[in-house]
Amino acid sequence: MKIIGNKNCSRSSIQPFFIGISVLFLFVSCKQAGDDRGIQSGKELAVTDYDGLKNVLLTGWNTFDVTSISTQVLLPEGLALNLQINDTITGDTLGLMFTGNRVKGSERVWTKAHTPDGSYTDFIVRWRDFGMRVRTHARGDDLYVIVTPADSTVNPGIIRLKCYVLYGREGVISRDGQTIIADLPGKKLTISPSTRFLRITGRHIMEFPMDGQIAYSTASDSLQQIRDLIGKAEKEYMDKKAAYGELADVYDALQNALNWLVIYDNENDRLISPVSRPWSFGWGKGTPGGYVLFCWDNFFAAFMHSVESKELAFNEAIQMCNEIDELGFVPNYSGSFNVKSRDRSQPPVGSMMVREIYLRHPEKWFLEKTFDQLLAWNRWWDENRNLNGYLCWGSDPAASVSGDRRERVQNVHSAASNESGLDNSPMYEDVPFDTISHKIPVGDVGLMSLYVGDCEALVYIANELGRDGEAKELQARADTYREKIKTMWDDGFGLFLNRRLDIDDNSKRISPTNFYALIARAATQEQAERMIQEHFYNPDEFWGEYILPSIARNDPSYTGQDYWRGSIWAPMNFLVYLGMRNYHLPQARKDLALKSRKLLLNEWYGNGWIRENYHAESGGAPSGRSEHFYHWGALLAMIDLMENGNY
Repeated sequence: MKIIGNKNCSRSSIQPFFIGISVLFLFVSCKQAGDDRGIQSGKELAVTDYDGLKNVLLTGWNTFDVTSISTQVLLPEGLALNLQINDTITGDTLGLMFTGNRVKGSERVWTKAHTPDGSYTDFIVRWRDFGMRVRTHARGDDLYVIVTPADSTVNPGIIRLKCYVLYGREGVISRDGQTIIADLPGKKLTISPSTRFLRITGRHIMEFPMDGQIAYSTASDSLQQIRDLIGKAEKEYMDKKAAYGELADVYDALQNALNWLVIYDNENDRLISPVSRPWSFGWGKGTPGGYVLFCWDNFFAAFMHSVESKELAFNEAIQMCNEIDELGFVPNYSGSFNVKSRDRSQPPVGSMMVREIYLRHPEKWFLEKTFDQLLAWNRWWDENRNLNGYLCWGSDPAASVSGDRRERVQNVHSAASNESGLDNSPMYEDVPFDTISHKIPVGDVGLMSLYVGDCEALVYIANELGRDGEAKELQARADTYREKIKTMWDDGFGLFLNRRLDIDDNSKRISPTNFYALIARAATQEQAERMIQEHFYNPDEFWGEYILPSIARNDPSYTGQDYWRGSIWAPMNFLVYLGMRNYHLPQARKDLALKSRKLLLNEWYGNGWIRENYHAESGGAPSGRSEHFYHWGALLAMIDLMENGNY
């Protein structure tokens, strides 16, 4: 038997095996009758510190294993139930299933639903001639699963349920007649089939025919009872979705984008939300707890979690703030095996996102946990990235701790450009890197504006905590850099422009980051209106059927699809929208929200994808790099929810 584990999952540009969802297959319907046991009400419990939060999050069943969304894991025990498809003709087995797998010939996944606490999940997978829908309901130690294969297939196939214990935890798996027994510390669970099955292979693999609906659980319930429980869980999810009215599908896309990416990191005993499963699989060398976190990506994930789960929001922000303890800043990337960018950070959006989370879920222990770390990062920018009164992107010489080749890329232009988060942006391509100051000598409107936003978010937090001295310190820095941004206004051009410090001149290579001056409130209302009318609505620059391209359309390096050379990125739209909220720009806000919705839902409806970035002309897949299922694409949903009063 050959296991197909898709070990080549990476940032490869190879196109996925695609079959349109509209012709996928028909599923056997399930009766959704009542049951008096109800469903899990969620894990939003009263916690007053991180230890309490951790105890809540690291309990129960969920899709915690990064290597496959078809694996349900019970924490803290580490019991794993992995659902597989066996091709009985070739002998191959699909053991791992990924959201957004781009490897040629790999499985194709459509996610349909996932609650934050894992109480209900629903996805469709297609692989070769096989297809099936998997729905689950979790409640405490009990897990209920229904699998509905395609109505017919030329290849009969077998569905396998493999039971094992992850993360080196204690536990013994054995067979007892027609059930599998998991002997775990302090508890014993029985995995029982509720439909016809073929056999139990060895001690830990249950095999089902792929010729009709199958069901199994840890509670020995009948098929009808399992249908009832899953039906109730599905109804609760659908009712919550329906409450968003015309934004129901926007909410749905957001929840799928986030909750399928929450995994357990065994190395650090925590939950995290990596940007994509294939990336984490690669960075983690295929281990069940492998991960990679990116600075601004994951602060945005924390903010998005706050719509439905304060626990996941608090947790994600805390995990990112904990990165500050070693380096004094949040690294660009941090992955398994202690690999991280010790030379550089990424855009300072953390404090703004923490403030937004707190405004929705006002618990001061969360601010107390994160404030000093965020303050240290704020001071780091002023101390390490200031050049002649401007803030610039940089990369400092740093020793490699892990020996990983990625850590050795430092004190060079590419590393400093990566600190901007805009890796190959044309804004920096012709500017020589200064190896003495360790900076790209561009006074950057985007960085300086985000930094002012960071300062003022921390002023708010300091005031909430009664930290008067720090509030004054932070306000002084905010005022200093805001005044500097004001000097970057080019009245003839009608925009705040980056300053080339190497040649002492303005740069007219512009991107949405030039609008971030609105976040810093550096513009007057009149200037803000000029920026919007002359540039935002300018079809030669940023306006169009799909917006906002990551570099102006008339820039000589614009492609509309080559990563930051024109592709549309949700975080840019989102940050521009945050800036617009500081001014009276109602039509521009509305237009940005509507166009962001269209961009999001086109791919969500058509392919079930939440993209890393989008083609600026077609609104679809760039021919270059773009992960299919990447959580910050759902920032497009946040714009729409905020604009319509749902956040």
